[in-house]
Amino acid sequence: MPKTNQTQKRNNIIAVPFDADFFFERGLRHLARRNFQRALKYFQRCVQCDPHHPQYLIHLAAVYTELEQYDQSNYWLFKVINEVDNTIHECYYYLANNFAHMGDMEQAEHYVLTYLKQEPDGAYSEEAEELLDYICFELERAPKELDEEYRMIEQHEQARLCLEQGKFVEATKILEEMVATYPSFLAARNNLALSYYYLGEWEKALATIDSILEEDASNLHALCNLAVFLTHQEEHDRAQAIINGLKKVLPIHLDHHYKLATTLGILGEDERSFELFSILSRRGLQDEVILYHYLAVAAFNTKRWETAEAAWKKVQTLDPKGEVADYYLELMKRPEIKHSGRRLPYHYQLPYAEQWRKNKWFANGRLPQSVMNDPMIRSSIFWALKHGDVKTKIQVIQSLPLFADQEVEEALKSLLQDPQETDYLKALALFVLRQMGVAIEHEATDNVRWIGHWRKVADCLDQHMTCPGDEQYLQEAYLIWTHFLRLSYPRLPIIKKPEAWAAAVEYVVLSLNNHPCLKKEMAHKYGVSVSTLSRNVELLQQSISLDSVGKKD
Repeated sequence: MPKTNQTQKRNNIIAVPFDADFFFERGLRHLARRNFQRALKYFQRCVQCDPHHPQYLIHLAAVYTELEQYDQSNYWLFKVINEVDNTIHECYYYLANNFAHMGDMEQAEHYVLTYLKQEPDGAYSEEAEELLDYICFELERAPKELDEEYRMIEQHEQARLCLEQGKFVEATKILEEMVATYPSFLAARNNLALSYYYLGEWEKALATIDSILEEDASNLHALCNLAVFLTHQEEHDRAQAIINGLKKVLPIHLDHHYKLATTLGILGEDERSFELFSILSRRGLQDEVILYHYLAVAAFNTKRWETAEAAWKKVQTLDPKGEVADYYLELMKRPEIKHSGRRLPYHYQLPYAEQWRKNKWFANGRLPQSVMNDPMIRSSIFWALKHGDVKTKIQVIQSLPLFADQEVEEALKSLLQDPQETDYLKALALFVLRQMGVAIEHEATDNVRWIGHWRKVADCLDQHMTCPGDEQYLQEAYLIWTHFLRLSYPRLPIIKKPEAWAAAVEYVVLSLNNHPCLKKEMAHKYGVSVSTLSRNVELLQQSISLDSVGKKD
């Protein structure tokens, strides 16, 4: 059958190759004409076709600079340096220009010096020298030595990693040194305030934030941190005044925008957090997994179910091996979830209960390293050691062998040196240190010999004691037993059956608090004889000056 004219016409059509080179040539043409919006679209298509071609990325960054979207420009420049080719040194000059436009002269100085060190006779060396002169004029000082600048950046990065891993003691040491050496480097001071706060050093954290705001009253990181600190301290009026101001801010800098959106989300201001994350998602950062998760959380918390689902599907695409998006998309399928009033946290991780079930924590008697390094968990531990009640501190100390590392060791030794802490907490801390294989200072070893005695009876009291009223009686029981052992040392009693001593301690506590009971009933409760109970009660009453119970040695 002969071909029709229509078929012949179709076969005469010449296909145009719409590849990366085609889009790049069109982008260059519009860039030369200063038609930046059109150029942006073509360079974005280039990058989609070949996301690892450095010239495509650099030209995309250049268009963002022309559009005064400096954060997006920096994003692609850093991508070139960190992921594609770190020998393209002109990226450092472009970064310096961007930071100068953003008003961040410290960062601009760092990157222009980096460029001049790598390319002293490079294509942009004259422009870089002129830019450095301008930066120094704005900073009102001579340029820093690059080696010193590198040391500062490296130290700060080390401290930041320590904070992310929950190594707050180590981070504090690094940051305190940095603040002393570089007092004008406010980012280090902000992180130092966070480190103090995680360690439970509330007054130091607040003083550090105050010192920042005295120099820069509008420092966004400091204001965000202060709002969180005050909220956790239940100073709600002060916190709300700051939050109301923060809700009106729309940051230009990308890291400020992230910080504000995340902080407001943490503080329960989900509506404004959603608005800020929505804006971030439209600013050209197409492969930020955590950004889309946070957007999904904010959408979920504000009952925007379709947006939440779409954002988590985006996370699935960007992080196909991740489990977080899968978990929450399955959660959304439950019919009751949309009416439960449940509010999700702003963390890119599975909920702890789900991690526990899925990963079988404690299967080998220890927590997995990922959990031990979780800053949320570690900060809770350090905070509780500083500010928890006695029962909470006991629970925390008993859990610390699972976290056995240098930071835990230092925290326990600090507790031993605290004159405000009670004897039985110090005894338990010593017991845990001994479990960890830590050598104890000579002056502390006197206590170690009776820790075993203390622990046996304390465990028995935990198991059997059900006092009327609140937990105060259990704490009094610990104190009575501790005082008795200290006064008896080194002639400690032989403890064949801890229940006999625990029964006597509980009997004394109840008597002191006008809750008398029959010795026969108490003996039956602990499974001991009445005669043994009576003898131990008498020893306790004879050996302890009950008026001193509750006082610290």
